[in-house]
Amino acid sequence: MQRFQSVKTGAGAPGVPAGAPAGSGATGRALAAIAATWAGSWLILRLARDATWYVGPLFAGLVGLALAGGLSRRDLGFTSGRGHYAAATLAPLVAVGGVVWLATLTGVVRVAHTGLGTLALQVSTMALLSALGSAVTEDGFFRGGLWATLERRGRSPDALLLWTSAAYVVWYLPFLWFEPGLSVGMEGLAVHALNIGLLGLCWGVLRLVSGSVLVAAWSHGLWNGLAYSLFGFGGGRGVLGVTDPGRFDPERGWAGVALNTAVFLWLWRRWRAEQAAREARRVADEVDSAG
Repeated sequence: MQRFQSVKTGAGAPGVPAGAPAGSGATGRALAAIAATWAGSWLILRLARDATWYVGPLFAGLVGLALAGGLSRRDLGFTSGRGHYAAATLAPLVAVGGVVWLATLTGVVRVAHTGLGTLALQVSTMALLSALGSAVTEDGFFRGGLWATLERRGRSPDALLLWTSAAYVVWYLPFLWFEPGLSVGMEGLAVHALNIGLLGLCWGVLRLVSGSVLVAAWSHGLWNGLAYSLFGFGGGRGVLGVTDPGRFDPERGWAGVALNTAVFLWLWRRWRAEQAAREARRVADEVDSAG
C-alpha cells in the first residue's frame, strides 16, 4: 500500500497536542487495550453464549484509552465530518447492492414475503441503532481510541489502516468460532474474516478522509441494516433467503470479498486523488507567493 504523503501524524499533527507522547508507552497501551477487549469479549461469548453484549468491552476500552492517553474528543474523531456522508452512504449501497444483483442473476434468491415498507423500516431502524452503538464500541474503539493512540505514536496513515483493521479482525474471530448457530468450515472462517478485514479498511479510509468516527459509524450502521436485513446475521437468513451464503453474501461469501475490495479501492483512490489535488494547490500557492 502506498504512503499517504501529505498527511501529518504524531505530535504536531492536526488534533494532536504538541509534546504528545510518541514513545513505546502508546504502543504498549494499544496492545494492552486490544488484549483486554479481546479477552472480555471472548469471556462474554463463552459464558453467556450470546453475542448481544459482545461489544461491551469495546466501550470500556475506548474510555480506558481516552483517559490513559489524555485524548480529546477531536483526537478520538468525535467531529461532524461534514461533506463525507455521501461516500459513507454510497459505499455500503454499492457493496451490498452488488451482491444482491449477483445473487439474483444466479438464481439463489428465495425472497420471503415481506412488504417493502416493513423492510425499509427494518433497514433504517437497524442502520440508525447500529450507527449509534458502533460510534462508542466498534468504531469508537478501533477507529477512535486505538486510532488516536497509534497516531500519537507517529504511525503513518497506511499503518493506521492496517493496524486498526487487523485488530478488528482479531477481536471478531471469537464470534466466528463460538457464536451459536454459526457453523462454518475453515474456508468459511477465512472468507468471513477476510470480509471483516476489508470492511475495517473501508471504514478506516472514511475515518482518514473525514477525520470523523461518526462518518465511519454511519457507513457501518447502514452496512449492518442492509446486509443483515437482506442476507441475515450469524447463521440466519435474511429477507432474500439466499441459499448459498458461502458465495453470495456481502459478509460471509466470496462475492462480498470482490465487492468489498472494489469499494475499498474506490475509497482509497478517491482519498489519494483528493490528497494529490490538495498538494498541487499548496505548491501553486507557494509559487504564487514566491512570485
